[in-house]
Amino acid sequence: MPKILASIKNLSEAKILINTDIDIIDLKDPLKGALGRLGGKDIIDIINFIDKKKLTSSTVGDLPNNEAIISHNVKEISATEVDFIKIGVYDNFYINTLCKIKSSKKLIAVFFADVFLPTESEIKNLKKSGFSGVMVDTSNKKLGNLFSHTSSIEISNFLEIAKQLDLLTGIAGSINETHIAEIVKLNPNYMGFRGALCSDKSVRNSEISQNSVNNIINLVNKLKKN
Repeated sequence: MPKILASIKNLSEAKILINTDIDIIDLKDPLKGALGRLGGKDIIDIINFIDKKKLTSSTVGDLPNNEAIISHNVKEISATEVDFIKIGVYDNFYINTLCKIKSSKKLIAVFFADVFLPTESEIKNLKKSGFSGVMVDTSNKKLGNLFSHTSSIEISNFLEIAKQLDLLTGIAGSINETHIAEIVKLNPNYMGFRGALCSDKSVRNSEISQNSVNNIINLVNKLKKN
């Protein structure tokens, strides 16, 4: 059964999630793009508050295909107590660059269904270089959800390749409560939410709502019992 990842933008949202059944708290600034990065102090404050009560991940930002820039951001976040670091893959040329990135933390490569999905050999190269996982997301949140850009069959193939390589897997991309049953069938390690948890579900930067969080958790838990 997939676990739940929730993306937050500040400490107040972390406080909403800390005593819920959310499995991993993901640090991200939705105003700065698909994988917008929070400021260093914000990351530290949130991680200190969570204090290992939940697994945590952080994005490095929507970065150019530049080894020095990516390495700098990964190094900064690696110095915190975050568990996973998510790095976007915005075209095929990024993969050679990411294979050179090293960290003491677990690195997750994030692909975007509205851009491209990787081949088996590309996923294998990331595995060989030391990456711990792969996710599929969407980069342009205005162009629909994950299933507007790819099929369940394509996602299933992506997940199967990753699982055979013993990589962690995740699905995100403006998914909401209507997609949960399908994602449970696909069975990634994690399903990631942001907009579906907000008070205004059409505005990703609106504040996370306790009611919306509880709704997602209850739907997932209901499927677990079936």
